[in-house]
Amino acid sequence: MENMLALMIPILAVGGWIIPVTVKSILKSQERRIELQMQAQQGQNDAAAQQIAALRQELAALRDTSTQFDMSLEHNVQRLEERLGRVETKAAAQAARSVLPSEQTAGLH
Repeated sequence: MENMLALMIPILAVGGWIIPVTVKSILKSQERRIELQMQAQQGQNDAAAQQIAALRQELAALRDTSTQFDMSLEHNVQRLEERLGRVETKAAAQAARSVLPSEQTAGLH
């Protein structure tokens, strides 16, 4: 029995030292893996945030372009309406002038 006890003491001493070191190493490895996963996820979140910011900028640029196009189109429509109004006025004036001489000559007969 003394021989067994003498054998068990060094085994327990070595085991008592190795087991905590192994557990500590395993826990540290898991902690590092979790940190790396969190960093990767944070990197993905940052990349997604950058993409969203870029899309917002593009959308703002498209809105500006659309607004400018609408304003330009409205301006061109107004110009065309003004020109059409002038042409119609000239046409009415010419029609009135052409009617007047024929009425005057008809009245002279």
